[in-house]
Amino acid sequence: MLDRFADFLDGHAKVLLTTHENPDGDGVGAAVALAAHLKEEGKEARIVVAPVLPENLRFLDPEGWIEAYDPAGAHADLAAWPDAWLLIDASEPHRMGALYAAFEGTKAERACLDHHLKDAPHGFDDEFTDPTASASTELVYDLVRPRIGGDLPPVMAQALYAGMVSDTGNFRHSNTTPKIHQAAADLIAQGVHPARTYNALYQTATPAKLKLFGRAMGGLQMRDGGRFAYVAVTKADLAACGATHEDLDELVEEPRKLKGVEVAALFSEASDGRAKVSLRSREKVDVNAVCRQFGGGGHRLASGAKASLPLETFIAQVETAVLAQMERDMV
Repeated sequence: MLDRFADFLDGHAKVLLTTHENPDGDGVGAAVALAAHLKEEGKEARIVVAPVLPENLRFLDPEGWIEAYDPAGAHADLAAWPDAWLLIDASEPHRMGALYAAFEGTKAERACLDHHLKDAPHGFDDEFTDPTASASTELVYDLVRPRIGGDLPPVMAQALYAGMVSDTGNFRHSNTTPKIHQAAADLIAQGVHPARTYNALYQTATPAKLKLFGRAMGGLQMRDGGRFAYVAVTKADLAACGATHEDLDELVEEPRKLKGVEVAALFSEASDGRAKVSLRSREKVDVNAVCRQFGGGGHRLASGAKASLPLETFIAQVETAVLAQMERDMV
């Protein structure tokens, strides 16, 4: 797959890099590292995210390469710029959110680079996927490391390491492998600082975010004898705390900290008006199978979905699906 991906990159001079809406550390890290590689190769590369680059990821963009999507202004003609458009860390075009319309209108060759479980991707001219990889940054690392004889450029090494940390939960989640540890060790040996990376990713909370966490956990719901726990956040909750959708990051992990919880969920009202769920499983329950019922997906133990339903209706439907999946998987 990586040989095909290398050929794809070699065959284009102007590459637009995007990731899923509300970008995370893995998508941004992979995009920054890949942009650095393409620029070293003498190619033009741009990174555009929607809606904005989260505050805790801005340290990954010291060169100011990342552009926040502005369809009425700077990006009105974005679809016409590239000869290749690469979606990173997702294999469903709709996950680009506001960027999707431009993606549909481009004449560029369209491709995805991803490590999530899914059916065969649709809507692309080429797809480069490997669900055995721990992160999309691992795929980029595997591409660039053999091509660079000595140490990687610092911006590339930092971006790759941060993405690996982000998608493995600081190497705590079940997608952590010996291979990802070896890659991380190589990057640390090149000068990446683990403590500083962790602090930048996870130690930047605002008072509004902590208030939101407290408000959400005050409404904690438990089902199936405490094996399924979830919280819900409405737009009114965000407003009451002075918080934003960005402040929801990591909230789904709070219910999973409870002893006996096998599946945790965060329900919220997304910025596009749809109801959203993030699901996390401790070990046994396939939450990817649940989210796929609602048009979503991800990893077996960490997945998400959206639906054009009232939040309470969506909660009831997902709860039913989760409990049924728990009955199947916890035997």
